[in-house]
Amino acid sequence: MSFPFAVQVVLLLLIVSGAIAYIGNYVGRYIGKRRLALFHLRPRHTAITITVISGVLIAVTTMAVLLTVSQDARTAFLGLDKLKGQIVEKSQELSAANVTLQKLNDELAAKLKEQKNLEEKLAGAKTEIGQLNKTKQKLSREVAVTRQGEVIFKKGEVISLSLIQGGPEKEKIEAGLRQIITNADAGLRGYGLKGSLLSVSPEDFDQAVYGLLGQNKMFVVKLLALRNTLWGEAVPARFETLENKLVFRENEEIASGEIAARLQAPQVEQEVARILGLARQAALLAGVQPDPSGSLGGVPYAQIVDISKKIRNSDRKTVLRVYARKDIFAIGPLDVVFKTSFK
Repeated sequence: MSFPFAVQVVLLLLIVSGAIAYIGNYVGRYIGKRRLALFHLRPRHTAITITVISGVLIAVTTMAVLLTVSQDARTAFLGLDKLKGQIVEKSQELSAANVTLQKLNDELAAKLKEQKNLEEKLAGAKTEIGQLNKTKQKLSREVAVTRQGEVIFKKGEVISLSLIQGGPEKEKIEAGLRQIITNADAGLRGYGLKGSLLSVSPEDFDQAVYGLLGQNKMFVVKLLALRNTLWGEAVPARFETLENKLVFRENEEIASGEIAARLQAPQVEQEVARILGLARQAALLAGVQPDPSGSLGGVPYAQIVDISKKIRNSDRKTVLRVYARKDIFAIGPLDVVFKTSFK
């Protein structure tokens, strides 16, 4: 049966200590009985000295055994100061490591906070990118629609301009309005469109009929687009009627303006065009209707050149007047002549 090492050491110390105590006691008793003296001491003092020496031997033997058989004991006894120094050094290193660790923890916390901010910014950027993608898709669809379909009529734009006679015969008025629709539809097909594209609702058609019924007058009939219409789409339209009244009588002055003397040819032509613009504005205000292209009628460029030469040749300030060449009604066109006078 084997005992643990620690038990073996304890048993060895007990045996050695007991043997030393026994020997010391025996020597002390022997000296006491013989009344021997050591170092010129009295016998009683000699016995005490032997006892003390025995105790010291026990302690020394115990320490020697421990130092002999135990590495930990040798380390603790012989290297205690060194161990304390190492403990102090390691404690300082530990403190420095703790400081470094705290600094790293602070840096980590700052990095985590920065990462969180970046993640929030990234989330915001992703949201913004999503919105931009939606806008891009919308614009792409609009571009595709624009490329595939050109707007041919805007809401309220004049599709056609015609004349119709009012009167008591409903069937005749209806036939006239249907003919206007047919002619306008044929005009659209002339641009390469196919099928019946133009339509007027029954309500708008009947309203136009009853507006003309019983009116023994000539009317201007405008066919207007109800909404913006792309190329190739059906064109919903409505009628608008107004009396084709006389706006300017033949030789009636429409507009006038002064032109300075000694201008260059381009400047004179610009002045003539300016006065023509005044006549056009006056005609619009008076009720002359422009055609679907927006024109009231034009003046040949040769006529403008001729009147400009006449004005330049006079070398004087000129008053240019614009007159109606003939009676001008609401349906137009604005047919005019020029008359000049010099100052």
